[in-house]
Amino acid sequence: MIRVHHIGYVVRDLDAYAASLPGLALEKEVVDPVQNARIALYQVGDASRIELIQPLGESAFTWAHLDRAGEGLHHICYEGVGADAIDDYLRQHRLMRVRGPVHAVLFDRDVVFAVTRQRAIVEFIL
Repeated sequence: MIRVHHIGYVVRDLDAYAASLPGLALEKEVVDPVQNARIALYQVGDASRIELIQPLGESAFTWAHLDRAGEGLHHICYEGVGADAIDDYLRQHRLMRVRGPVHAVLFDRDVVFAVTRQRAIVEFIL
C-alpha cells in the first residue's frame, strides 16, 4: 500500500530553516556524499515528516532547483512501491523517471525520482 513518507524542502541554511518551522523533532541528519547535501528528517506530530535538503555545492542534485526557484517545496515522497514494481507504477501514472535508483544515505535505501506532467517532483523510497 502506497503512503506519503515525507515532504521535501530545499533550503539555503538547514538550521535556520528548521528553526523557522514550528513543531519539528529531529529524527536523523546526514551529509550525503551522493547528493552532495546536508539532509535532515524531522518528525511533525504523530505521523508527518519533513525533509530539509541543503545543497553543499553546484554538483548537488538540488543546487539548480534552489538557484532557480529559491527555498521551499521540492518534492513529495512515497513509500510502498517496491523496486520490482516501480517501472509499471511510473508508466501507469504517466510519471517520467529522472534519476535513480540511487542510494539515499538518510534512509539507507534506494530511491527513484520522477516528475509529473505538471513538472512536480515525486520521490519513491524503494
